[in-house]
Amino acid sequence: MKYDLSVVVTFHREGILAHATLRSYMLSRARAEASGFKVQLILVMDNADAETTGFVRLHPDLRGDEVVIDASVGDSALARNEGVLHSLGSFVCTLDGDDLINRDYFQRHIECARQHSGKFILHPELVVSFGMYNAFNWQIDQRGPYYSRESLLLINPWISAVFARREVFAEIPYTACYPGSTGFGYEDWYWNCETTAAGYEHLIAPATAYYYRRKFSGSVNEASKALQAVMPPSRLFDFQEAK
Repeated sequence: MKYDLSVVVTFHREGILAHATLRSYMLSRARAEASGFKVQLILVMDNADAETTGFVRLHPDLRGDEVVIDASVGDSALARNEGVLHSLGSFVCTLDGDDLINRDYFQRHIECARQHSGKFILHPELVVSFGMYNAFNWQIDQRGPYYSRESLLLINPWISAVFARREVFAEIPYTACYPGSTGFGYEDWYWNCETTAAGYEHLIAPATAYYYRRKFSGSVNEASKALQAVMPPSRLFDFQEAK
């Protein structure tokens, strides 16, 4: 079966939080399908504990056509790659197993993508952080006035939730970092830099919101910060290539 969109969700040890997350994602799937789009849902259980596995596999909103993958790669980047391998959609959207989205998130991303051509990647317009602290920020559009290539050396202007043609993830898969043993981290930041170096533009899907759960413990980003991890060397900052 051909889909307009494959949604790849990675789960680890989210526990009961996985229930609300799946309810949010499946409400958005229903809205997109009511507008005529076909959405495939891929759930990657990467070393997921028994509680999380139970909440996902027994979720009352599952309808039976979801792809559930038991994986043991032990890394968010490789878990996303595993999900992409099973995707059948023209586009792929990556999401985490403890966050939330607005109800027409998928519909608006697909509609926005159909208005663009060439090499592009979409991001939600608004990020609302909640949990450990509460905040919100508007994400940067590369065609807008606030983007600078050099800033990517210091900050990651986009969260890990991305939307792109399936071929983009095949051309530039996520790279595992393992900060505890390598000192490198932030696989999504690195992916953003590598795709930018390959000529992809990072754009905003208007009127989309991502609700980002800031965890008190167990966050890979916070663990990377504690280890003082750095991003792997990216082609984006290669001097010869920049010339």
